Amino acid sequence: MISLVDVRPFKGISYSIKNIENLVTEPYDKISKQMQKEYYEKSPYNFIRINLPNEIDPYTSSKKTIESWLKEKILTKDKELYFYFYIQQFRLFEKKYERFGFFAAVKLEDYSEKKILPHERTFKGPKEDRLKMLRSTNMDLEPVFFLYDDPAMEIKKIFEDSNKELEFDITVNGIRHVLYKVKSDYITKFFNDKQLVIADGHHRYETALAYAKEKNFENGTGYIMAVLVNRLDPGLVILPSHRVLKITIDNDEFIEQVKNFFDVKVLDIKNIKNSINDDIVYVNQNKAYSLNLKKEYLSNKLSENINVSYLNNYIFNRILNIQDREKIIFERWVEDALNDIKDGSGIAFILKAVNPSVVWDVARNGEIMPEKSTDFYPKLLSGLKMMDLNEKIF
Repeated sequence: MISLVDVRPFKGISYSIKNIENLVTEPYDKISKQMQKEYYEKSPYNFIRINLPNEIDPYTSSKKTIESWLKEKILTKDKELYFYFYIQQFRLFEKKYERFGFFAAVKLEDYSEKKILPHERTFKGPKEDRLKMLRSTNMDLEPVFFLYDDPAMEIKKIFEDSNKELEFDITVNGIRHVLYKVKSDYITKFFNDKQLVIADGHHRYETALAYAKEKNFENGTGYIMAVLVNRLDPGLVILPSHRVLKITIDNDEFIEQVKNFFDVKVLDIKNIKNSINDDIVYVNQNKAYSLNLKKEYLSNKLSENINVSYLNNYIFNRILNIQDREKIIFERWVEDALNDIKDGSGIAFILKAVNPSVVWDVARNGEIMPEKSTDFYPKLLSGLKMMDLNEKIF
């Protein structure tokens, strides 16, 4: 039996205002300077003033804002322990989806314990920023996104059969977000023999663990606020992260080198979307090519047998010698990636999405995918819940 994964209810902190459409934000690492400005303009109580303040000292500013809003009752903390069930309804590519998860406090563990597993590499920069924020606020501001295994949909049945209290029902950018308070003695027991895989929020998880060690796991610092989603949930959607490089290369010479590793086919630039199921679609100005890895280069390792790894291993590493991964521009939508290079100032690599089952299997095999291999859609809203680390979780 796998050792205990500790998943518990907590006393969530949330807005006392019920109409919070103009108060919530995207996760901090998805917020551009323009988005930050727009959030500031939406409301004096927008969550941007907590998760990404536009101040000389954002960390102290965030701490003071939290203290002020708690004192003014703009934010309130529940007096009892709850799980918070979180349902997201959305449309994507003309299809309707519903993703079902729940907020909980999850005990932090080293990856070596094999209780909580990563699936991709992380960058250093974001971890340093969030560590400063944790040190200042001693609050968990935004949830990490975990996957768990529940073929019988037991957790969803618990929700359906429970007495639940509707807390929020809002629609933001066409996505409906519904939150319920639920009490359950069974959920913690359910996870006794489970493993969790980090879907989104590796930086936040690793930062929280580093902070917990600094604080010797005192009070609530040994736990992290998370949203847990069944890996078999029909609403679990992953989008690709397309890559853009702001470089100029000799296209003919590049293609000749690529042919050493990939079967190359010229594409009609106007019909790129019809080739998204190929390993990689490469675009340079008004030229597009389909790249499919040659069979002799296929790997037995799951993490190396996906298109993001092909791109890293053969094109970025061997051909282009891209040393600094943080200079890569990552785009969710094909149109945005192509727009980035329309002036001829770069090249784009359009990728197909990774299947959720591959993410699960890679993590369980102890393997790691390249950074930004997955884009779980939609993101979890920030501002629905916070967790106070100043007091014990239970």
